[in-house]
Amino acid sequence: MAAAVLAVGCVRLGPRPAVKAYVDSQVFPDRVRTVLILPLANETPDAAAAPGLTTALYQALQARRGLRVTLAPPTAPGDETGGLDPRRALTLKDLARIRTASGCDALVVGSVTHCHPYPRMQLGLYLRMLDLRDGRVVWAVDHIWDATDKATERRIEQYFREQRGSGYEPVQWHLATMSPAAFQQFVACETAATLGAETEDP
Repeated sequence: MAAAVLAVGCVRLGPRPAVKAYVDSQVFPDRVRTVLILPLANETPDAAAAPGLTTALYQALQARRGLRVTLAPPTAPGDETGGLDPRRALTLKDLARIRTASGCDALVVGSVTHCHPYPRMQLGLYLRMLDLRDGRVVWAVDHIWDATDKATERRIEQYFREQRGSGYEPVQWHLATMSPAAFQQFVACETAATLGAETEDP
């Protein structure tokens, strides 16, 4: 099926998408070059939602120039980052431990908050990027995507036309309203785009 062969990565289209997000422009991207992303937690009954969106988000962030991204394994015995609640504040000790173990500037934690694949494709994401040097939140996203929303439909159509091209006949961009994997990749690309303009590789 076409959903299984979607290309990895995405490019930013025009202005930032209409997604509820915050970026600390005084910190990002100048002070953040290496990022550790933890597997997303799941607040929904759909067990496949978090792994799928984690992979799509990792690929979308990894595709950005000037950003080196590491994905922590889902379960790693003795992993210093394992079991973190994405909504709780981390102590300076936590931050120092994670920074030492990962060698990264920042940590991305989050959870899938909403997931309804059928009959109305909806996906919710709560996400934070923390500067591991001082715990400052440098990026945050808290949004629910609804494939039946007309504005979202237009953005999906643009996403397929400008980033995916042809090869999805006969459904074309409607694939993202029918395939959870395709919709997750659209959501991941819009999420990554809220970071703004890419930087050049150091």
